[in-house]
Amino acid sequence: MDSPVVVALTVFALVVGAGALPLLLKPSERVLHAVIAIASGFFLGVTFLHLLPEVAHQSHSVAMWGCVLVGVLAVFFAEVLLRHGDPHQHDHAHEHEHDHPAHHGGHRVVGIASFVGLSVHTLGGAIGIGLSFDNAPLREALVSATLSHKAAEAFSLVSVLLLSKLTRRNVILLLGGYALVTPVGIALGRLFAESLPQTLLLLAEGLAAGTFLYVAVGELLPEVFHGRKDRGTKVLLLLAGIVGAALLFGEHVHEH
Repeated sequence: MDSPVVVALTVFALVVGAGALPLLLKPSERVLHAVIAIASGFFLGVTFLHLLPEVAHQSHSVAMWGCVLVGVLAVFFAEVLLRHGDPHQHDHAHEHEHDHPAHHGGHRVVGIASFVGLSVHTLGGAIGIGLSFDNAPLREALVSATLSHKAAEAFSLVSVLLLSKLTRRNVILLLGGYALVTPVGIALGRLFAESLPQTLLLLAEGLAAGTFLYVAVGELLPEVFHGRKDRGTKVLLLLAGIVGAALLFGEHVHEH
């Protein structure tokens, strides 16, 4: 693919197609939790096998790791504020003792945080593609890596958005917004990225890592395992998600 337009349209179509699958399937609550188990493993794998190693490789500064911490705390405080402002919080607090606290307003934050984290991460990669078009081997490597995992990211994102109880219209709008991130990033890379400080992109990657870390460990894992049903199956699905992320991002692991 030697045209930025072709690459952008291909990634856009791939994201829309993969992200539409959960919407078309209309999974039951049980199936959705099984899918979320895979998504949890995928996000954990992306965080620990790609984003955090990338942050460590690029910079050892306190500011970089501070961005990871800011990403974690930003999602946590957003969830706390949303739950605090929920007028039905006290009405439902004791209805089901087995409910995970995120049921009381936090799911929406998890969905939006996943969207923001994936978008920031994707934007950085897309800008890199835009910058690399004069270097054919590097361009092909970046495009191949993007195509290999973009479908899994879109599928996982929409699954989490469905869990967040957003309307189908809002889920479709967020999917469309995420699908546009790569074309926009490639355009920015072609037009302006040479004047953008590399540090800014690295700090954004740190924020994305922190976001993923909290979403996976603080929300998705407790949500998947808050009930007793299918725990063994969910463990296997979680591990499958981690293995999938390891395979998709394996080249990044070996580089570092």
